[in-house]
Amino acid sequence: MPPPCAPLPGAVCRRRSSYQSHVQQLAPRKPKRQLVVGRWSREEVARHASADDLWLIIREPGSGTAKVYDVTDYVEEHPGGMSIMYNAGGDASEGFHGPQHPPTVHELVKDYCIGTLADD
Repeated sequence: MPPPCAPLPGAVCRRRSSYQSHVQQLAPRKPKRQLVVGRWSREEVARHASADDLWLIIREPGSGTAKVYDVTDYVEEHPGGMSIMYNAGGDASEGFHGPQHPPTVHELVKDYCIGTLADD
């Protein structure tokens, strides 16, 4: 008998075996480009508001710390399509923490963090 999640010939396994594999299924594990880390002004973040150069500000729910993410390499992988562009170059906290995102999105986005918001 195969393990509970091993697909039978011709079958597709729909059960996720672990939290980590779910995160890997959602997007590439690492950005494709080398990211520069630092402290960024709102003005600088606002300059990155297109699908081929996309930065977002996302506040952490507990601390309120505003972090900056370069999600350019994730735009095409985003399960919600171009909805990722709604707050391009600005604060995407409300949408990011919305009910449409699984808890695993918090783990996924860590790889795209390029620093904090300087003028917060």
